[in-house]
Amino acid sequence: MTPRQQQFALDGFVLERVLTDGEVEEYRWLMAELLDPTAQTAATEVACSSMQHLGDPLESFGTRAKQYYIHMLGSMRATSILHAYHIPAVLTVVEELLGPQPIINNASIFATNPGVSYSLGWHRDVIQIPQAEIRDELFSPDWPHNSVQINLPLYEEQSLWVVPGSHRRPNTPEENAAFGGSKHYAPLDAVMPGGVPVKIPAGHALLYNNNLIHRGYNAGMETPRRTLHMGYHSGTRKPTWHFYLLPLEPISDPAYQACLQPQIRGMVEDYITLRQRFPRMEETWQPGWPGPVAEQIMEEP
Repeated sequence: MTPRQQQFALDGFVLERVLTDGEVEEYRWLMAELLDPTAQTAATEVACSSMQHLGDPLESFGTRAKQYYIHMLGSMRATSILHAYHIPAVLTVVEELLGPQPIINNASIFATNPGVSYSLGWHRDVIQIPQAEIRDELFSPDWPHNSVQINLPLYEEQSLWVVPGSHRRPNTPEENAAFGGSKHYAPLDAVMPGGVPVKIPAGHALLYNNNLIHRGYNAGMETPRRTLHMGYHSGTRKPTWHFYLLPLEPISDPAYQACLQPQIRGMVEDYITLRQRFPRMEETWQPGWPGPVAEQIMEEP
């Protein structure tokens, strides 16, 4: 294993510089074209949803006191920034961690203007799995996890909190107590043993195993949060339940695909191919699903 692979296996995350200062400025400018950096809301109640993965409409930004989670793929307005999800420096690390043929399964942004607080309960990314079917086996080195999730901020941030190493083991009794009987989300005020914030400088990508126990929290944004959020699988192995986040209908539209840059269109086409081969998300957490790590799923180009 390479040093990067060893750290990812041990801690569940690695931090890499992937953008130059000039590239960061370019993406900030493109983001400002999409999201009004001066937008303020008169609402004082902080909105927080455990279902944030469902996403917010791009047009709704700034109407509530909350962090926005906006899916970029499928939106005609967002095509100008989609090349941010095909950054060679990112894909190189993804291939090192997962294997060849990276296929995108999430292209979104976290966005909040200054002054807004953010709180999401401690969790593993298993919201798609019924709680009665979440087994300790899923959080074990014996269950290969073909998924990497990435936060790439355009402004330095410290909103992601993690429990290092928790991706490779089930919850401890103390962690179960913090979850308060839930296998999805801990209460917002729960104190998680071993939880630490991760500082991510602008232009750096935090690549993490989303089976980690993690949360989003910031008592009050001092700078805008404009974070590229993305996820990838290797096309050479069976997908996980995380693979099914993208809705097929908008990205399958030929008129939409015609607007995409060739690299992004190719990744979308690969995503659709793998979804068609494995259409049933509920199979992905069943015993025996992952198969051998070296199992070939898609042909090499």
